Amino acid sequence: MTSENNRVLIIGGGLAGLALGQALKNATPPIPFQIFERDTTSAYRAQGYRIRLAEGADALDRLLSKDLFATFEATCPQFTPGGSRIAAETNQPAPWNGPRGGPGQSGRAYNADRTVLRSVLMTGLEENICFGKVFESYEADEESGGVTAHFADGTSEKGAILVGADGVRSLVRKSFLPELKPLDSEGRAVFGKTLLGTPEVLEKVSSHILAGGIVVANEGGDNSPTKLFSETMRFTRGLDAAKDFVLPPDYVYWVLSFRSDHKTQEGETQNVASELTPAESAQLSLDIAAGWHKAVRAVFEKQTVESTSVLSFFICDPANFRSSWGGIRDETSTRAKQAVTLLGDSAHPMPPIGAVGANTALQEAVDLYEALVKVYHSSEDKLEQLGNYEKQIVDRAADAIGKSAGGAMMFWGMRPLAQLQPAKVWRD
Repeated sequence: MTSENNRVLIIGGGLAGLALGQALKNATPPIPFQIFERDTTSAYRAQGYRIRLAEGADALDRLLSKDLFATFEATCPQFTPGGSRIAAETNQPAPWNGPRGGPGQSGRAYNADRTVLRSVLMTGLEENICFGKVFESYEADEESGGVTAHFADGTSEKGAILVGADGVRSLVRKSFLPELKPLDSEGRAVFGKTLLGTPEVLEKVSSHILAGGIVVANEGGDNSPTKLFSETMRFTRGLDAAKDFVLPPDYVYWVLSFRSDHKTQEGETQNVASELTPAESAQLSLDIAAGWHKAVRAVFEKQTVESTSVLSFFICDPANFRSSWGGIRDETSTRAKQAVTLLGDSAHPMPPIGAVGANTALQEAVDLYEALVKVYHSSEDKLEQLGNYEKQIVDRAADAIGKSAGGAMMFWGMRPLAQLQPAKVWRD
């Protein structure tokens, strides 16, 4: 097999795929790989805002070089543990029953800006990332054991193993694991940020929100399906390890979560989807918060409109998740000899509550890296190692899906799984 055909083909340049790439590059000897990203450039679209990493940070420490992990740490904003709750209509404190944002096994926890973290993870991978590559399909050659990925531009790439790391709407999963049927959790969220650089913002936005730590604002009490989740992102500037990266201005990261059948003050059901422009998304946040206290509402009034977006959240039924993954390496399965697997959200769509999905994905990147080391460095059977890795996916992600479902019930009153409809994952 030529060196080109011996590569690991990674579809998707998200956090987990990039972190895996870093580990493969740093392996001794390096493991050949190529990452294929559908966006035309690294700055093609917003990559989200704050992400909290605990177990995921421990995973990064194992995947990255010592110097690059130090850069990750230097580019993270100040971390304030704990949280508080306020009533959205009054701006008054309320009892806190939410997560405490505890550390991982090493006792560490970090907040990271997704865009900055993605830039850090791309460091040194310039020759290993192809942009503008929209994945369409793959072919597995059982005789050679290899795989060929086909792209929308008419090109194809050969490799030894194909890793689908292309997110909740994974086209690799669509072909490789069609039995997995994500459900529409009915959860929707407006994601935005409000810059902290003006006296007007510091004067008008709730002091509770500006104080630091996680702040949850309830609309109408604990059982309301509408909640604001916010946290300040204040960066330490001038650190030598971060000198090659542009840190964003300090900001309030916020997520306004609600159920898709959210009703306005006039009682109209909005049936909000995620096909909104930034301006429409920003206006939606103002409409939802129309009756809120002015100091809480100010975080929306002063938002950076061009950075605002609406997302829909999918979730897996645990039983469907386990059964879908359960038999793919059995001899009777048509995929038993396919050198294809999935990583992160591609493998298990779930709402991004408490960054459970991201932390799980980075831990899986460690598991997959260790499996690939056994294949490339010790000549162990790759299908057996992929099967072992996939068993780890099921064991870890099943627990994460349960935690995510609990959070979804708390944040937007997600209905029982049996009442949810299949998600419209792929556009016709």
